[in-house]
Amino acid sequence: MNANDQGAATAKVSVAESMTEMRLVTARKRLAASCDQQDALEGLREIVGTFLGSEEVGLFTLDRGAASFQLFWSFGVDLENYDLHKALGRAGRERMMRGEYHVDITGHDRRGKEEPAHAFIPIKANGRTVAVLAILGLLPQKNGFDRSDFELFALLTNEAGAPLFGETSSSAREMKAGK
Repeated sequence: MNANDQGAATAKVSVAESMTEMRLVTARKRLAASCDQQDALEGLREIVGTFLGSEEVGLFTLDRGAASFQLFWSFGVDLENYDLHKALGRAGRERMMRGEYHVDITGHDRRGKEEPAHAFIPIKANGRTVAVLAILGLLPQKNGFDRSDFELFALLTNEAGAPLFGETSSSAREMKAGK
């Protein structure tokens, strides 16, 4: 590789890193500027749609007493009968509880038909998982998740809980119940 090729490659990396940083800063500012829970949910929808390329998203809150996740909010898909526990499996649920995301690049339904990429992102408040953000499909022009998406997953895990569920709540369920 000659000096010109190396310079061009370095410039491409620099631009990609700048774009990633811009996405993270913008997402962080949008979440922090949320004035209430409804605005935070709208901000989450904007972040997922604009930066992660999906309009099929659901938020499931953790019911610690029942050790299960309950549908809290969704956009672009009816999740009333969606079985998050089945979609995650035991290993996925354990990852969520540890605060780790779970991504399937492609999957197959019961009939063997290929399903779109999806991601499950734990949402933490006060250092504990309180919800799971389920991204259930990508826009046709997006083929999958890349490194910059994983950085955004980490930001959502660690910073979306406060505007969504309040900094003092011990669980999203308590916030939903108004306690």
